[in-house]
Amino acid sequence: MVRNDWTTRWEQSLPTQAAVRAWLSGHAPRPDGLGTVGGRIDLRGIELTGAPLTLGSNDDPTAGITWESLDLSCARMDALRLFGARIHDCVFDGAGLVDLRVWGATVTECSFRRADLRHAILGAGEWHGLRSTWTDISFERAKMARAVFTGSVLRRCRFDTPGRFLQMQDCVVDECAFIGVLDTLVVDGRGHRHPLSTSAFVADLGGATFRGTHVTGYRLDRATLPDQADLLVVHRYVEVFTAAADRLELPSGSEADHRAAQLLRRLAAAPGPDLDADICLDLDGLGDAAQADAIRQALRPPPAA
Repeated sequence: MVRNDWTTRWEQSLPTQAAVRAWLSGHAPRPDGLGTVGGRIDLRGIELTGAPLTLGSNDDPTAGITWESLDLSCARMDALRLFGARIHDCVFDGAGLVDLRVWGATVTECSFRRADLRHAILGAGEWHGLRSTWTDISFERAKMARAVFTGSVLRRCRFDTPGRFLQMQDCVVDECAFIGVLDTLVVDGRGHRHPLSTSAFVADLGGATFRGTHVTGYRLDRATLPDQADLLVVHRYVEVFTAAADRLELPSGSEADHRAAQLLRRLAAAPGPDLDADICLDLDGLGDAAQADAIRQALRPPPAA
């Protein structure tokens, strides 16, 4: 069965589609006669959309839906809102999940390969004492441009070329892997949105290429970083950047020196409560070669006396 056939079968059986939608929403029992694929219930290509469609209750963390062992490949679920959802062993490969938003979700052993997660909010901090948790998830080749994880827990998740400006704000990142081009990925662990330890970043980025990407506010001693010539890694970056900016702002400094000083001060601004933190970024991603050279010079250790 090909993708168009998946969609057509639901269009040709609207009562079945309505019954499945009611079941997935938690309002009805599972319909009879649903087939399986790969040991999961075959719901490939189904449409589950609204304006937006909300499942669960913002006021009741126990009212969330439970989905287990479903194949929702190529399903259309844009603008879905999930409160307190529990999702296990489901396949969302190629699904349309633009503007998905989740609160307090627990998602385990699922695949989102090539799913469209643009503009999704995949965790919005703490909700009724719950944080959205993603464990053993494949996001390989998923479209995640401008998607955001805030205060989420990510364990053994895999990302491959996620698209421009994916953000991870104050997340626990535990044994996750990143490969492919990371285009303006922002990983910020300074704790402004949710408190966390600077040691909460364990990741393998060795197979990735940074392009305008930075990781800030974590200790990076348990991270494997790309072997990339323009990569800058600085421990206790607030202290180091502030001192470097002071040197760059001398009256004798060039225009590039002053631009570099402004950038370093901006990066050092609003640190987290623990100053024993690192920053990692690709200098070529700044798009200003003279500024990048000025930063390199300012951070170079002074010659031995």
